[in-house]
Amino acid sequence: MATGAISQRKSGPPANPFKSYNFYVEMGGIVVGGFTTVEGLQSKIEVKSVRQGGVNDLEYKLGGQVTYVDLVLKAGITALDPMWLWYQAALNGKIKRQNGSIYLLDDQGNPTVSWNFYNAWPIEWQGPSLDAGQNLVASQSFTLAHEGIKKNSGSGG
Repeated sequence: MATGAISQRKSGPPANPFKSYNFYVEMGGIVVGGFTTVEGLQSKIEVKSVRQGGVNDLEYKLGGQVTYVDLVLKAGITALDPMWLWYQAALNGKIKRQNGSIYLLDDQGNPTVSWNFYNAWPIEWQGPSLDAGQNLVASQSFTLAHEGIKKNSGSGG
């Protein structure tokens, strides 16, 4: 039985991990730019401890609220900047929540795994560090608050 499982594993698609530098971000059905990093793909379930009176050596662990870390998108500054316009609108009190997706691509450029985030809006902008002694690309970052992340696998969707 174990031999059959090994032969099946060899004949299937390779199980190599995907490279983290090959991705794109889409919001509202539009690719919003070439980001150098995306951080914050994280959620956590609160753990509540419950003890029974008189039983000192037993502790029950119950699940509580789920919290999501803010997403941080870092990109080079360009003349056409939809993220800045979105942030500028939020600064002016016009908060527009958008759903989006982060797509991880394989070596051929095909979506393999994606994460959908929901009801996001920009809450922070960080501009570039300007230094005449460097020849780096000027970059900025946007922090997005959101209401959840769902992972999808296969065909990017």
